Formats: sequence, C-alpha cells, structure tokens
Amino acid sequence: PFTDGGAALVLASEDVARRHRRAIWVLGTHAATDTMFVHEKRDLARVTATERAAQGAYRQAGKTPTDVDVAEVHDCFPIAELLMYEAMGLTEPGQGARAIEEGWVFKDGKLPVNVSGGLKAKGHPVGATGVSQHVIAAMQLTGTAGDMQLPTARRAAVQNMGGVGIANYVSVLEAV
Repeated sequence: PFTDGGAALVLASEDVARRHRRAIWVLGTHAATDTMFVHEKRDLARVTATERAAQGAYRQAGKTPTDVDVAEVHDCFPIAELLMYEAMGLTEPGQGARAIEEGWVFKDGKLPVNVSGGLKAKGHPVGATGVSQHVIAAMQLTGTAGDMQLPTARRAAVQNMGGVGIANYVSVLEAV
C-alpha cells in the first residue's frame, strides 16, 4: 500500500553499545491497551492507554516528563498530537492547544515535539511508524539529525499508537 515504509534499529548488548559512538540507552518502554469499542465508556478527549503507557515508561526509566528534551509523538491527525501531549504528561490536561499557541513544542520551544515534521511529513508509513520515530529520536540524541538537530537533546520520549487509540507504546531514550 501507499503507506509502506522502512526503518531499522540495531539493538545491542551494553558492552557493544558502550563501544559505539552513536549508541543510546532505552531507559524505559511500556505498552498499554484500551477497549476497541469507542462507545464503551471511553472519554474521547483522553487517550488513557497512552497515559498508562507513558506512566509505565517514565517509572521504568526513573524519569518524569520534565526530564524529556524532545519527543516524537503519533500525529496521524492534528487532534491526536494535542491529545498525546496531554496523555504523555508533556502538558496538563486540556492544555495541548496552548502548547502550540505559546510555541512550547516548536524547535526553539521549551519541549520540541515532532521536530522531524511528524508522521504526516513522511507519509505516515504505518508499518514503519514506531521504528521510524525511534530512529528520529536516536538521531537527535546522537547529534546526527542534520537541519532538524536540536542543540542540547539528551533525553527523548517516543509515543506510538494503533487503531482508535487501542494499542499504545511509549519509550524513554537517553544519549550514552
């Protein structure tokens, strides 16, 4: 299909990673699911499975949203991106639009999000979405992001989801 794409990561042991100049650590990962049926007690202004996935990833990483320097979030639609800011704790509930209005999430903002242009900028390659987001975050953390490089990115959060917010995944990454 037109949404095909490709991306790859190399996972290695700690010994191998320490010898590589562009290695990053996966500090935490977490997955959470929600009911498939949106009419079953789901608040469509919240993505509670992303909230749970983010909380689990931050807990495993020993970090909080304020420890994150850059984020790549699932932005299949503009409203999805705003909801992800909130679900990941990057903004308070109901403040996703304010983050854009006040420039928090822009490249020069206090928490750059989707500096790559997000999923829509690369055609939302469904099969490669999550891995491609991790690749972009890794590029930021290793200083290899070219024109989209941030000056001081040391820690990243990556969020991906599938279905109608049913399958949700969050990772916290850090430069070695």
